[in-house]
Amino acid sequence: MTEEEIRKIIRDEMEKYDKYYRRTYPSFEVTGGGPTLEHEEAEYCLTTESSQGLHFYQGGIGKLGANKTIEIQAGHISPSDGKGLGGGGNAIKLQCKHGRILIFAESSDLELNARNIAITATNDIILDAGGNIKGKSGANTEFIAFNDLSLDATKQLFINGGDAVGIHCEGDMIHTTSGIDETFAPDFHDGFSAFHDATPPLQSKITFYNQNK
Repeated sequence: MTEEEIRKIIRDEMEKYDKYYRRTYPSFEVTGGGPTLEHEEAEYCLTTESSQGLHFYQGGIGKLGANKTIEIQAGHISPSDGKGLGGGGNAIKLQCKHGRILIFAESSDLELNARNIAITATNDIILDAGGNIKGKSGANTEFIAFNDLSLDATKQLFINGGDAVGIHCEGDMIHTTSGIDETFAPDFHDGFSAFHDATPPLQSKITFYNQNK
């Protein structure tokens, strides 16, 4: 290796630290302007002696980390009059212009507690539980679907009304079917209900919900 090649290697390494800054204090340090292993060049990194900190990197990456808990408090002074669903102005706001917002608890629970909780989606809302889903209201409960609404239970489906139970169909008679329709009326069971009928290779709604039980 020639002397010029060695000088070039040194110059290249020095250029990496051209803007490098580091200031060390007894329990933390502040660095910036240097290369990192996982991200682009560091812009501002405050790191404590126990590896907690606030970091910003080129490319728009920021990180806030604590080894145990992080607590964010706001709203000790009301941002507005406190009226309406929101109870005032935004005291804490999380906004993401591109990409997802991911809230993940690896080994414990996620709780939302408020006077009112509103969940709004421009497309879908999906609830998927490996165990139970339970709902309870102290007053009225209302579900409105502007298209189809399907309820399916692999075992029992029980509907109970304390005062009255009403089932109404606006456009046709109310269809009730049974799993023994095909056994006792194999030739004309599909005439009992349109939910039995489907043109192959399509499945009837009854077959669709019962094929994997």
